[in-house]
Formats: sequence, structure tokens, C-alpha cells
Amino acid sequence: MGCGTSFVKYVLFFFNLVVALLGLAVIGVGVAFLLNWTPIKEDLQAHLTVAPWLFIVIGAIMFVIAFFGCCGAIRESHCMVVTYAIFLLVIIILQVVLAVLLFTYGESIKDGLKKGVEGLWQKRARDPAANEVFNNIQAQLKCCGDNGAFDYGGITLDKSCCDMDSFAGQAVGCTVANAFSGCREKIADFYEKWNKPIAGIAIGIACIEVVGALFSLCLANSIRNMDRRSHY
Repeated sequence: MGCGTSFVKYVLFFFNLVVALLGLAVIGVGVAFLLNWTPIKEDLQAHLTVAPWLFIVIGAIMFVIAFFGCCGAIRESHCMVVTYAIFLLVIIILQVVLAVLLFTYGESIKDGLKKGVEGLWQKRARDPAANEVFNNIQAQLKCCGDNGAFDYGGITLDKSCCDMDSFAGQAVGCTVANAFSGCREKIADFYEKWNKPIAGIAIGIACIEVVGALFSLCLANSIRNMDRRSHY
């Protein structure tokens, strides 16, 4: 194996070793949250009930892909390196599709989010679970009601509609006067702010992954050529 190929081999190995360790760390955070580890619960606010499973899934995907890249490189396994390259290519395609959708159908996605908030608001009156989800959305995004606090039709509102920390020590409840703005527009504004940066980050990461995929394919080709020469 030439110097250039050896360089590619060890770059892939150490890069994927770091990614694998990061994947395990992400899984550890998710598992710790599920096991009710208080410090993490306080940091993540207990409203994000999907967060631990999201951490575990993302960490597992990171670890599996990095495992194939790391082991394939150090063992000079043609099959594992090719599998790693295929995983990367699939992820690259998904990231590019995501970026294109965010750039091309940005307004349609935003309208869909707004309709989703409206539907959840209408459902909350007859579904306690939907009501709890909506209250969590209000607390996380600092918003109130579908279009605003007046949607509640009353003077006293759920405490998630207001910044209660600013009234600490005062006998002040959450009312229309001190409530946040509506959740529908808040979510639309949040999406408008982050859809293009997320698409740009996805494209940027995909470019880095393209380099990794090319390196792995070059290494796989070199390994196959070595195996062929060894049989002569």
C-alpha cells in the first residue's frame, strides 16, 4: 500500500473513531435523560419528551456508520469500506433533498406548519394530550394561543402563555395584558429564520461527506487491487 493510500486509510480511521465516540456520547445523553438524571432533565426542561429518543437514534446512526468506516479502514476490508461509502452517499442524497425542499417549498412548508398549529389548537379542547402538547409548545416558543391570547376567550390564561419568572414574588397571574403573541405566527417566524441556515448547513456537511465518500472509494479500490495482486 502506497504512502498516499496509507494516509487516506489513517485519516478515515481517526476521523471515524472520533465520530463513533461522539455517537456513543450522544446515546449516553439520551439514555441518561430516560433514566431521569436530574441535571440533564433540568437542562432540557422536561418538556422535550421526544429529545432523549432523538438523541439515541442520531447517536446510533452516527456510531453504526462510523463503525464501518473505522473498522473498514484499519482492517483494510473492502466490503466494510464500500458499505461505509454507500451509507455516506445515502446520507448525502437525503441532505441534498432536504436542502432543496427547504429552498424550493419553503412557503408550502411554512403554511403546513401554521395549519398544524391551528389543527392542534382546535383539538386541544377535547383532547387532554393535545392540550398538554400545546401548553408545552407555548412554554418552549414563548407564544400563546393560535393567533393570540384572545383565543382563550377569558381573562386568566395558562401560565405557559406568560413569562412568569418576570413576575416572581408578585401576586400577578397570566392575563391577556402580559401574554405572549400567537403560536401560529411565532412558529412561522421561527421557521422563516432557520430554514435557509439549516439548508446551508446540510449542503456544507454534504460537501464534507462527499470528500469522505471519495476517500473511502479510493481506499476500497486500492484494497481490491492489493487483493488481486496477492493472488498472482
